[in-house]
Amino acid sequence: LKSWQVQLQSTTFVEVSCKHLPQLKAMQFTPQQLTGGPKFHHKTRIGNWSEDLELEEIKLKDYLKKKETGNLMVTAKQQQLESSLQPDEISSSTDGLLHFGMRIMMVNHQSKGVLSANPFDVVQKTSDAYMLTTSPVGSPCVRNVFSLVRADENDGFEDDVLHYGQNFRVELSPFSKIGTPSYMHSELVTGLAAAKFSRHQEVTALTAANGETLWQVLYPDSSQRFEMDGEPVPAGSPLVVRHVQTGSFLASDEIPYHNLFGVEFEVHCFHYYSLGKSQNLTGEKKGEITGDYALRKHGLPNIWSVLTADTGA
Repeated sequence: LKSWQVQLQSTTFVEVSCKHLPQLKAMQFTPQQLTGGPKFHHKTRIGNWSEDLELEEIKLKDYLKKKETGNLMVTAKQQQLESSLQPDEISSSTDGLLHFGMRIMMVNHQSKGVLSANPFDVVQKTSDAYMLTTSPVGSPCVRNVFSLVRADENDGFEDDVLHYGQNFRVELSPFSKIGTPSYMHSELVTGLAAAKFSRHQEVTALTAANGETLWQVLYPDSSQRFEMDGEPVPAGSPLVVRHVQTGSFLASDEIPYHNLFGVEFEVHCFHYYSLGKSQNLTGEKKGEITGDYALRKHGLPNIWSVLTADTGA
């Protein structure tokens, strides 16, 4: 009798306390599945067995349909990689110089990576733009082979050789989701346009050629830059690439950038000058230099090499 009284009191307490609890959503499993499921044989059909079986059949049909149409995540990623890593060829230079129209690769001396485009990383610009990074994959393929395009036919140079200080564009041929030729592009840092991690000038591949896609090759040694201006650019030699409109320099540092192709490195525009004193005022006082000379040295993130088939691409 006492045990029945205790059980009755506990039941009443549970009922009273449950009145103060918030209303819960309907359970997705039956009480039979929650309490007695493990005690039944595996062949015994308990709970909503018919609905569970139907749900499994729907999942299987959905999987087979996605597999046939190529919409599975694994299949889609494989197709994206195949379309972006198709082998390509780069040009050879018979005279050891860079010529307009040549297909080249650009490698950075700091990140040891090759300039590459990601057609699946879209950036919001006035035209379609795609992110550029430096990739450790050094074999020529459609995402890392670019062309040298002359910006102005009447720029004062008669031959088709690229010279130091001459305006040019870096063109990317269409592949994968990039349907039109794109050009290496940069612009001033704003609240809406900046590199993802370093917050320096953002560098992308823009599908429209404008004033923000103009670049110049300069001699890497700033003490001899004035004398080398206008000279032909040798293939494979160290150089710096200056953005004409902003005056900043193309750079890539060991800043990890995770994307579809793995871990790559960010590309941006920033002047990595040395922090040592260059004694400009002393040289100007002696008459050795003028204020036009830039004597501070560039760091490795600003140093690039343009590779051809003859320079070990």
